[in-house]
Amino acid sequence: MASIFSKIINREIPGHFIYEDDQCAVILDKYPAVPGQCLVILKREVDYIFDLTEAEYQHLFATVKKVAHALDTTFNTERTCVVVEGFEVPHVHIKLYPMANKNENLGDVITRVEEATDAVLTALTEKIKQHL
Repeated sequence: MASIFSKIINREIPGHFIYEDDQCAVILDKYPAVPGQCLVILKREVDYIFDLTEAEYQHLFATVKKVAHALDTTFNTERTCVVVEGFEVPHVHIKLYPMANKNENLGDVITRVEEATDAVLTALTEKIKQHL
């Protein structure tokens, strides 16, 4: 059965796409802890990040870097935090958190989650795309 991320990538479920190429898709998180929080998702369904091919791994992190720079510019952040969890959805993805203050505790930030409206996500999608 396809993961929720595959369903979003295949446009079976709506998603707010910031970036997409032949190997990765980047969407805004529907439940962001901070504005602009997004997911960099490998299109091929792989459960564990260290099972990726070397080429996939390198491409994934090159995409993370590209998007992180766009987030830093868009939100004038001090840092964008990169998180690889791998427990909730069995499909490799990396979460990016644009942080306004590098002294802010990420653990405190990621627990402040509420659903974002489509209007907010659409506006942020367009704003971030301008920096890619």
